[in-house]
Order: sequence, then C-alpha cells, then structure tokens
Amino acid sequence: MKTNLPYDERSAGGIVYKIENKKILWLLIKTKGRRKVIRIGTATKRHPGPLLKSRYKFPKGHLNRDEFLKQAALREVEEEGGIRAEIIEKLGSKNYIIWDTLKRKKIIKKVTFFLMKYLGASDTKYHDAEVVLAREWLSFQEACKKLAYDSEKSLLKKALKTTKSFR
Repeated sequence: MKTNLPYDERSAGGIVYKIENKKILWLLIKTKGRRKVIRIGTATKRHPGPLLKSRYKFPKGHLNRDEFLKQAALREVEEEGGIRAEIIEKLGSKNYIIWDTLKRKKIIKKVTFFLMKYLGASDTKYHDAEVVLAREWLSFQEACKKLAYDSEKSLLKKALKTTKSFR
C-alpha cells in the first residue's frame, strides 16, 4: 500500500514487553465484541446486526487534538493497558481504508505502533466506548495465537527481533 497518502485519521499504539523470569512477555488487551460500526462523517453508529466476537489486540487509539504520535501511543497504553511504559522505538505503521457512508467516500487511516518497555502499573481510569475485558501478559507464541489481526502479528515478530538485539 502507498505510504504517501493524505491521511484523514491517525492512530497510535504500543507493543509493550516486560521480562519476567528471564522470559519476554507481551501485553495484549481483550476487547468486548460489539456491533459493526457504520461511519457517518466524523460520527459513528452501531449496526443493528449481530455482535462481533471479542478480540485480542494491542492497545491503540485516535490522537487527541494537538497530540503527537508518541504522546497518543503512551496515553492509549496507559488507558487501555492499565500500565506505564517507555518508548524504545517506532516499529511500523499500517494503512486502512474505511468507507464513510454519509460522505460516500474512502477515509484513509494510518495506525503507528511503537515498541515499549513496561515500567509499572497505572491507576489511570479508562473511559472509552470500547470495553476492555482483560489485560494479559503472554509469551510470543501465545500472543501470536490470540492476536486477531495479521498486521499486528507481523509487528509482534518485528518487536521480538528488536528485543533480541538489545538483550
């Protein structure tokens, strides 16, 4: 996919690791199944159809007004993951095309992920439309099995290679 597209939306998130008993563990969040979202301009509406399955993924979300990618990624990890972390490096980005039903046009969204190291628990309160059911620290193999998106699995593989280079 092209990398120099005019993005309509930006999101950022973190692939967070910690070392426990000489093993690397990765943070995944499990989100509640919800109805398919219909985009209408900047607003969204839930489709009246069946609930989608719950899914495992990395913490990520939209940038707030005047927020930079790294700030958004750290905030989302703290809010959705319930932890504090520090950014090690940028891992990569993924482009998505979303159909806006009201404007009848494509919305181009770019999500950027950063490799992060776990610092500690956070008491930040989480308030969002997406419900986080669980936060789990998993081995690489377990995380790969549970992740819902292939693009996140490939970023996890890149993250593992990166962590091996500085251990």
